[in-house]
Amino acid sequence: MRLTLITISSQAGTMFDGGAARLVDTLWAAVRAEDGVEHISVRAVRGRVDIGVFSVSMDQVMARTVARDVVERALVMSPQLRQWSVAGTVPGLAGT
Repeated sequence: MRLTLITISSQAGTMFDGGAARLVDTLWAAVRAEDGVEHISVRAVRGRVDIGVFSVSMDQVMARTVARDVVERALVMSPQLRQWSVAGTVPGLAGT
């Protein structure tokens, strides 16, 4: 399994308005069966949300691409996330 960390930020510096569970649900709605995502976690602070996307065994580049694609789809799908954008990505950390 690989963990890719993605940070999204808001230009307005606001807190995500909806709670972690709702954000996880939004991210899961953006996942496709072929993405191989097994788990998503989030941590929200003022003006920033850190997202962990755990993918099935795949190489680092693919894990990073899948995670970023999921987050980008969620940003487009959710009206609450339209003012947010990807601020950074830490590529596929290997795990078991």
